Amino acid sequence: MERYIELPNAEGTILRGMLHIPDAEATRKTANAEGKIPFVILFHGFCDDRAEINFVHIDLSRRLEKAGIGSARFDFAGSGESDGEFIDMTVSGEVSDGLVILDWAKTLDFVDVDRIAIHGLSMGGCVASMVAGTRPDEVKCLSLWCPAPDVVYNMKERMLLCGIDASDIREKGYVDVEGLQVGVGFYEDCLNIDPFAVAAHYHGPVNTVHGDADTTASCTCSERYKEIYGDRCSYTVVHGAEHRFKSVDFRAARMNSAMEFLTRELAE
Repeated sequence: MERYIELPNAEGTILRGMLHIPDAEATRKTANAEGKIPFVILFHGFCDDRAEINFVHIDLSRRLEKAGIGSARFDFAGSGESDGEFIDMTVSGEVSDGLVILDWAKTLDFVDVDRIAIHGLSMGGCVASMVAGTRPDEVKCLSLWCPAPDVVYNMKERMLLCGIDASDIREKGYVDVEGLQVGVGFYEDCLNIDPFAVAAHYHGPVNTVHGDADTTASCTCSERYKEIYGDRCSYTVVHGAEHRFKSVDFRAARMNSAMEFLTRELAE
């Protein structure tokens, strides 16, 4: 079952998303003694929404639903159908939204609070790792697809955003990224955060998948997560895949890796 959800974030901005609840038959193998099931929160990437690239997060949520695992995928403030303006978007703001969503998920009467996972794609992977690092005891496992914390480091170290020269962001007030305005607040936020340092506080199992032809988010991002998490992190390289995983085989490799990891780690 899919249910539309509205949720206010910490500033009162309305976040809009979709809740996926498995049917009774699907949950027979995943429910604990109290009848509660595991749950996954999905975070979308930069300039995207809760459906994600080529609807891949809809696909993942529906696969989880069939496997007896609930999920939710929200648009961050300023993205998709959620309230707010994209020009006001920051990484820290999305982390704050993520924490609100995590708190909300824990209130759902069918959710096993000891089996909540977080999944993120691209910049959503950066946000997911920071949410997990902020609340390490509340996240059972962490799934990442082509995580992109380099969006932060490239901004503060090289004044580049998605390969675009952002050196005049203070003068113009924004950077034009595919017709969307990324504001000065995004840059200033990047100057004050260190995603890898926050992510390092997480102590649970991690799975990251990256294409070795990705020029949007370098493979070095997943390699760095592997260094941070060590043996707790599984790292899959999909040869020939770029950031969007634009083939049936690439998509299947990424999806299968996440599903195998999540169903295993969230088993009762």
